[in-house]
Amino acid sequence: MNNATIETYEKLESLMQGKSFVTHIDTGVIYPQIQNNPSSIYSFLLVTGYLKAVTNEQPFGGDYMCEVALPNKEISYVYSKEILAKFENVIPPSAAIAIQEAIYTMDIPRLQKRLETFLLQTISFHDAANETFYHGLILGFCAMLDNRYYITSNREAGNGRFDIQMLPLDKKLPGILIELKAGKDCTEAQLDELAETALKQINDRQYHVEMSAQGVKEILQYGIAFSGKLLSMRVLKVNMASNPAVPY
Repeated sequence: MNNATIETYEKLESLMQGKSFVTHIDTGVIYPQIQNNPSSIYSFLLVTGYLKAVTNEQPFGGDYMCEVALPNKEISYVYSKEILAKFENVIPPSAAIAIQEAIYTMDIPRLQKRLETFLLQTISFHDAANETFYHGLILGFCAMLDNRYYITSNREAGNGRFDIQMLPLDKKLPGILIELKAGKDCTEAQLDELAETALKQINDRQYHVEMSAQGVKEILQYGIAFSGKLLSMRVLKVNMASNPAVPY
């Protein structure tokens, strides 16, 4: 699991939300194969009883397509602990909790300060090289809110692909959309402009359509721009009933 891709973790998180998905199963899989082919983890988990088959095709030579899900709540707890453990190697639990609270309560000054402190204390300029790095970092923080949200990244919605979407499991909670940008050697003004661009992209490309279709009444839109260890953030709170954007 330490070598799993973001896509693999998204699928494992969806299992913890009580969902299922179809995947290729090789009943002859052996443990060392997972290192070279991370997608074979589903075969290994099914064979060892950490997944159950919902529906499947007739096996042919040990290979077949199968819809898989978690067998019970006890196994779901094991998944949750293992997945969150991956992020604890990078993100101290205390920092993660503070950032989650700030995201959840819309405390923007606190969120920006906590993220800046985390970057200053733990990230080298070599690490902070591109948008992909920041995307993985923010996704890691968000993943720890999986008991309240179904979290996806890099998915098509509206007229483009959002960076991170947090669909509330309880529609009384606000939905959250996060768009990230990264620049090199940006001035403070350039960083602010980049954050505004990220926020504008959420509205221009209508990333909210999935949430709106599922009955989410309120959406928090985060545009976050990074440059090295610096960041700038812009946030809009949108009421889908009246659709006025309220800046924070």
